[in-house]
Amino acid sequence: MLSKSLVALVALASLVSLVVAGNAPAAKGGNAANAKLCQKDGWQTLMDSSASPFAGEEACVSHGANGGAIYALARLQVELCPSQPFDGICVSTSGSGLQATTFVTTPLLKNGSAVKTEFLVVQADGSVSAPPGGSFFIPCVAGNVYSATASGTSADSLSTPTAPGVPITSNTVTRTSSCP
Repeated sequence: MLSKSLVALVALASLVSLVVAGNAPAAKGGNAANAKLCQKDGWQTLMDSSASPFAGEEACVSHGANGGAIYALARLQVELCPSQPFDGICVSTSGSGLQATTFVTTPLLKNGSAVKTEFLVVQADGSVSAPPGGSFFIPCVAGNVYSATASGTSADSLSTPTAPGVPITSNTVTRTSSCP
C-alpha cells in the first residue's frame, strides 16, 4: 500500500512539475511578438529599457521573449561648433528616436556651474536639431572650463504592452577658454 501511495505521489509531483514548467514563460511575461521585432537585423535599430543597444539578435530575442520592453534606438549627440568664442562654448544638439513634443535640455556649464540651458522641442517624427548656440562672456578669463550634455526621453516602447519612454543622455563635450 505504501508503494502504491509513493508511486501516486511521484506521478502527481511530476505532473505538477510539468504544468509549472510549461507555464514558466508566461509567468515571466514571455512574448513571441516582441521577440520578432529583433529578427531580420531588426535588433540593430533597437534598445532595451536602460537605453542600451542590443549586442546581437540572440540577446534582443531573449529580452523580448522574456517580457522585456523593446524600444526604437534613441540617440542624442552634442557637438562643439567649428568656431568657438574666446571665452564660452558653442554647441549644436541633435537626436532621433525621441518622444514627440517633449523637450531636450542642454545645460551649458562654466567651471561646473550652469550658466545657460537650451530647451529644444522634439519634432513629431522624434527628431531634434538645433542650430549652433551657446554662451559668451566678457571679459575673457583664460582657463574657464565649459561643458555641455543633452538629455531627453525616448519614444514609448515598440513592445506589447507599451511601456513609457526612458531617459536618454548624450555625450559630454568640453572646452577650455583661450583669451587673445
